[in-house]
Parts: sequence; structure tokens; C-alpha cells
Amino acid sequence: MRFLKMIIILLCFSPLLFAQQDNNPMGKTWVVFIENSDYVSFASLTGPTTDIELMKSSLQGYVTDRIIHLKNLTKQEMEDLFSTELRDLVIENQVNAIMVWYAGHGKFINDVGYWIPVDATLDNEFTYYNINSLRESLKEYSESVTNTLVVTDACESGPTFYQAMRTIPTDRNCSELFASPSRSSQVLTSSGYEFATDNSAFTMTFASTLANNRNPCLPIENIVTQVTIAASRSNQARPRFGTIAGLEDEGGTFFFVTKDQ
Repeated sequence: MRFLKMIIILLCFSPLLFAQQDNNPMGKTWVVFIENSDYVSFASLTGPTTDIELMKSSLQGYVTDRIIHLKNLTKQEMEDLFSTELRDLVIENQVNAIMVWYAGHGKFINDVGYWIPVDATLDNEFTYYNINSLRESLKEYSESVTNTLVVTDACESGPTFYQAMRTIPTDRNCSELFASPSRSSQVLTSSGYEFATDNSAFTMTFASTLANNRNPCLPIENIVTQVTIAASRSNQARPRFGTIAGLEDEGGTFFFVTKDQ
């Protein structure tokens, strides 16, 4: 399969991105970026490429074991990735924490969020990737994964995917991380209901918060606070944050751990 080959190439030939890290209290941590920009029926985008490169740059100061960057996925490829290929790699490599970041078009229909594959057809939701399928796939990752974070700068996830927090979350403390990390399953969306644009204030604020952090770690709640404030200042829809429905969550959170902690 194209996915599996691409991931193996990334793992074998990108040592600078994938150097193993042994000093992360979160355990073995992977980041998966999905960049959909060259669409057949939808407007093509330049923003996802810029956004993901910005995020990869901002993560350079943080401990990660793998960064996997996949581009222009069809619906079948997205389904295969999460249901089998990535799952098998995560379990085989005993990954403990994973962030999945989607950049591309999204859609929100009847309280359900969709990611738009590059081969999707306009106004045909059956050609979209229902992110409830992602949730069902992630349940099988729990053999090793204790901390899961899904970030989508595309559209609202929908109430069937997650349980939203009603207020800005309380900032977390790094002492929680170094004491005893608890299981977490979280999602953050930019909360736009329509298609993506090429100027993402959401990603810019997320990346800026990472880049300007001076603490030994950065919990996702602190980033949520900053992207929420930025959205309010620019009169944009408030980002939505919560726990993924159906996945085990013990009140923990996803921490980005700095390399010099």
C-alpha cells in the first residue's frame, strides 16, 4: 500500500526528524500530519503546506520520536491509514502518545464532522471521510497509546465524536506530567463549519504558543486558551476542545515536552 511504503520511507530515511528520545515522561511520542491541498473537485489550497511546515518548525524544540507527514490522501487511503497501517505501526513500536493533525478542507453536516479527501465529490458526503471512523479506529490503538490528541483546522468535530468543554479549560501544571501522567483522549478543532482558507490564525497561534513557551512542558489546555483568545479578538468562531467520546480518559492531558527540560 502507498501509505505503508511512504511511512516506512519516512521512518528509515529521515533521521533528523525521527531521532529516538529517551527523556520524555509522556513515553514514545509520534506526530502525524495529514496535508490535503491538491483537490479534484474542491478548491485547491496552499495553506495546509504552509501551516504544517510552521508546525513542524515549532515542534523542533520538543521531544518527539516520529513525525510522519502524509500528503493528498484519498478517502480509501485515509481509511486504510487509520484502520490498519498506522495502527499496526503504533502497536508494533509501542507508541505511548500520538497527535494527529489534519489540514485541509472539512465539512460539518447534521452534527457530524468530515475531513475532505482529495478525490471527494462536491455535495456528496459519502465521498468524505467521517471522523467518527477515526474514533473507532483509535480505540484499537489503546494497547499502547495512553495519550491521544486530534487537532483539525478544518471544521467542527460534531457531538457524536467528542464531549465538548463548555468553558476555557484551566491551565495545567507540568508537575502533573513528572508525577504520574494519566490517560487522555482529546480533540481540538478550529470550529469552522465551512471549507478551509489559506490563512489559518488557528495554526499560527498554536505554533506561536509552542515557539514562545519557556516552561519545561506545554499542556494542550494552555494552547487552547491562547487560540480561544485569538479567535475572540478576531471575531472568529471559538475553537472547540473536549474529550473523544468512547475512548478512555482519566482526566490526564497531552503535554508537549521541551528538549531541555
